[in-house]
Amino acid sequence: MKKLTFILSAALIIASNIASAQTSKEILDKLSAKAKGWKSISADFTSTLKDQKANVNQKQEGSIKIKGNKYHLNLSQYTVISDGTTVWSYDKKSNSCTIDNLEDIKDGAFDPSEMFTIWEKDFKHEMKNTNATVEGEACYEIHLYPNQPKNKPYHTIVMYISKTKMEATKIVVKTRENAEISYKVKNFKTNAEFPDTEFKFNKASYPGVDVVDNRI
Repeated sequence: MKKLTFILSAALIIASNIASAQTSKEILDKLSAKAKGWKSISADFTSTLKDQKANVNQKQEGSIKIKGNKYHLNLSQYTVISDGTTVWSYDKKSNSCTIDNLEDIKDGAFDPSEMFTIWEKDFKHEMKNTNATVEGEACYEIHLYPNQPKNKPYHTIVMYISKTKMEATKIVVKTRENAEISYKVKNFKTNAEFPDTEFKFNKASYPGVDVVDNRI
């Protein structure tokens, strides 16, 4: 009788855990719903590139502003700005800027403006760990796999989503060359008022800049 009671108790515990388990779809749906309620996003982040084959381990600080399909990305040496149609890529070291049509250079690359909704387009997803941690913060670990991997420069995107905030706290992009680019998000803010001029390159702000327009 005691053995039967133990078996039944164990079965009830297992059933309870299965019923309460969070799926990747449930978490991503919650994240999408929350992200779509933000009129803008801004964040600082630390970006780390690890490439064991090339013996590279580089870290840099950056910041990003996102408004709809527009973004303004600042890194230590580069600034990349897009108004959703045009992309301006500024190299601080050479004081030069190239201008491209977004559609001409996108080519399956990771678009910063889609970092909080990217899974909604042509991705499979899988919950890898419901008890992951990032610097002591409890997170869900969800892996995203492109449906057409040959068209992407990466094969997996790993998202760590804070359980308490329901926000992406870390994103890792695994490239087809076996390198990893990770983004640790900090100082995450939403709903700031950004004028559209934030998402266009102002040549007057960069004296002597050499501009190459690839749209012509």
